[in-house]
Amino acid sequence: MDYERTYEYLAGRLQPHLTEDELTEVRLAYEVAEAAHEGQMRDEGTPYILHPVRVAVSLVDELEIYSPRLVSSALLHDVIEDSPITRQQIAELFGEDVAEVVWLLTKFDDVSLPAYLSAIEAASDTGAAIVKLCDRLDNLRFLAHSPRAEKKRRYIHTTEAFYLPLARRTNKYLYDELSRWLEEARNHVKAGAGGRGSGIREK
Repeated sequence: MDYERTYEYLAGRLQPHLTEDELTEVRLAYEVAEAAHEGQMRDEGTPYILHPVRVAVSLVDELEIYSPRLVSSALLHDVIEDSPITRQQIAELFGEDVAEVVWLLTKFDDVSLPAYLSAIEAASDTGAAIVKLCDRLDNLRFLAHSPRAEKKRRYIHTTEAFYLPLARRTNKYLYDELSRWLEEARNHVKAGAGGRGSGIREK
């Protein structure tokens, strides 16, 4: 599978399934996310916007989820954390349903990871858990490219301790994929690859 996806690819995959108004909403979500992440880079050296696009593509290509609400939420899932954009602004642009999902996916520093994931799972009817698991899956797929050995070890631990149990209760495909890429990450770390450097926080 080619994990380097663009918005144009996403739009092409959505076009047969959405109305023009729905496609316009998704396009706006991409434009807001692109502006919010302008100049931001992933620690593997790629523009940050590629990550939310890949998360959205995972919903469509791997899970056959074409909901404009969830696709837009995937595109926007990091904008509150990484920019001055507020929940209220997202609600004004996309409606309260999208704002709720993006807010659930926003990890604040004073909230522990178990509490964060518990709140997401408690709101499972919103679809936030599926988006969050696709987010973690994308992070795992690109973890080998991070220069930070400590980050790799932390992601391996938190995936095994927290994300796999959530995936087991949520979606078999995502559980299987997370398990596979977790093993890839373990093998990568055991091989001694990686180093130290600055980069993004864990989410």
